[in-house]
Amino acid sequence: MHTYLMAKRLKDFWDNWGIEVLVTVSCGMHMVLTLFGSSRRRMTARQGLVRFIIWSAYLLSSYVVTVIIGKLTLIQVNESTKENTDSELKGFLAPLLLVQLGSRDAITAYSIEDDRLGLRQFPNVVAQLSAVLWILFRSWNNSLVSYLYFPLLLAGSIKYGENAWALYTALSGSSGITTDEFEQEEAIQKVFKHDKDIPNNRNLEMILKAYYRFFCLKPHIETWIYRPLYITLNELSIDNMDSPLEIFQITDFELGFMYDVLYTKAPIVYTRTGFVLRLITSLSLVSCSIAFAIWFKDAFVYYINAGFTIVVLGVILTLEIYQIYMLLFSEWAILTMIKHSKNPIVKRLLIFLAPQATRWKRWSNTLGQFNLIRYCLDYDNLCCSRILKLASLDIQITKYFCTTSVGIPDELKKMLIHEMEKLEEPRQAISKRGEWALRRYGITELHTSVDGTEFDKSILVWHLATEICYHSHIQFEHSNSKIKMGRYLSNYMMYLLALRSQMLSITTSEIVLEDARKQITEFLKDKSSVKNVETACRELKKPNVEGKNFKAEPQTMVTRDWYLLKDAKQVSENLLGREGDTWEVIFSVWVEMLCFAATHCRADNHAEQLRRGGEIVTHVWLMLLHQTDAGGSGSNDQP
Repeated sequence: MHTYLMAKRLKDFWDNWGIEVLVTVSCGMHMVLTLFGSSRRRMTARQGLVRFIIWSAYLLSSYVVTVIIGKLTLIQVNESTKENTDSELKGFLAPLLLVQLGSRDAITAYSIEDDRLGLRQFPNVVAQLSAVLWILFRSWNNSLVSYLYFPLLLAGSIKYGENAWALYTALSGSSGITTDEFEQEEAIQKVFKHDKDIPNNRNLEMILKAYYRFFCLKPHIETWIYRPLYITLNELSIDNMDSPLEIFQITDFELGFMYDVLYTKAPIVYTRTGFVLRLITSLSLVSCSIAFAIWFKDAFVYYINAGFTIVVLGVILTLEIYQIYMLLFSEWAILTMIKHSKNPIVKRLLIFLAPQATRWKRWSNTLGQFNLIRYCLDYDNLCCSRILKLASLDIQITKYFCTTSVGIPDELKKMLIHEMEKLEEPRQAISKRGEWALRRYGITELHTSVDGTEFDKSILVWHLATEICYHSHIQFEHSNSKIKMGRYLSNYMMYLLALRSQMLSITTSEIVLEDARKQITEFLKDKSSVKNVETACRELKKPNVEGKNFKAEPQTMVTRDWYLLKDAKQVSENLLGREGDTWEVIFSVWVEMLCFAATHCRADNHAEQLRRGGEIVTHVWLMLLHQTDAGGSGSNDQP
């Protein structure tokens, strides 16, 4: 009996307050997407909880709105004045829900798949609009509230339509601020000669350069082959940059534009049409809020439906004002203002925004770090849960907890640019994965470790060899920056192999990594002196290391004749036997492997990483893509 009464109370509560509860939940998700939607571009791999919250809000918001609209179509319309006012107020919520669905300036798409399926949004728009129109028709009562339906419906239709249009055009190549007026070379040169009175003119020049380079290349569209002649202008070249850091800064800007095109509404909003539509929607929301507040000014306290509606309207209007404010703090806004920099008000805004532009954080600016030996030492300690093993999640969870990240030092960026410039031709960076570096230093005996084996095995061998060399030279780390930077790149390539194998276009990474773990674990299991990575490397340096003694059974076809420990020891012995240039060789090999990985990764995979905080391998890909036409779609072949 008690259970029956409880169920009945819950049913009554749901019937009476279900719409209000769902609208409150929808407002909460709208707030999450508005305030935190763009933050994922700056998140590291370890910020999984925040990412999960954003993903949940994005995924559930449409479903929740659909459920609410479904319930609103069933509201009872009665003859009494009070009941009719209740139905009017509930009908008032329908266009507000459309405004919510379309007010995702910071996150129109969660992943690249949403952009690919953008066309399917138009039937959804038609269906939702039809349902809302039916709700408004049934709720109509010839009162002021009913007449407020029109501006709200207009705002909701525009917002929801903008969202669908942004998804549809993201991969079409037609989105973005138009450059038709700047198509001629003379016109582009004129754009770059804007007011010299504006401080931080260099910042504005870099933003312009980055946008035109992005607009010409459209790296997110694999089938884009059009290259306008003005791309060869000196104004668009990065060869005249003062420092390698400026080259990285321009690449940051370009990838920022790429992120905005794929995942936000920016290319739609920062146009003349977008400005007019935003003005219409804002005025509609403001006028509705004022009229509603005047009409129900004495009823908010005792009339709960009116109070609830004005709170929802206030939340939506507040978030709309916040989004309008944030529109100023964007490279797109600066681009638009540069075209009107003669206006004194616009010039003052540029003077205010230009110094800040280069300080805006566009990605995580971190390097994921994964150390193979640390992974082997921690594996048994972290995989103690039988539940995880039964669910086959033990390996993935252990990888996650063994992953760290470090901020990318400016020194590494400079060294990376200088190393890439050493390649005789840009095409060399995409055809070899260490052979050019070894040839440059005259090391022919190690060619098989980079060119005579699969890419994943080559990464593992050189990673282990790098660890051995690092702990042999750790006392010189402060005097030779390439020691630390070389190890950073080594751990980063292992991070890509372990957690981002799709970026390396490798299909056997899990098999090879698990075999490597078993070989190292088998070797270390009887070494009681091994407590950390340093002592493990000492053991690996000893002359009795023979990889064939530590192969686990059964073997797979992929790893049957591969002996990681022996190969790594041979590479490390050769490198440690050199006089003075050990770390120059190691750093050069890792840079070449990074370039190889960057250009053999599909553009879609690079685009996906932008929403996960970005990767330095994507920066390398874009820089190489500007120099050669071979990096557009990546290779589907096994490296």
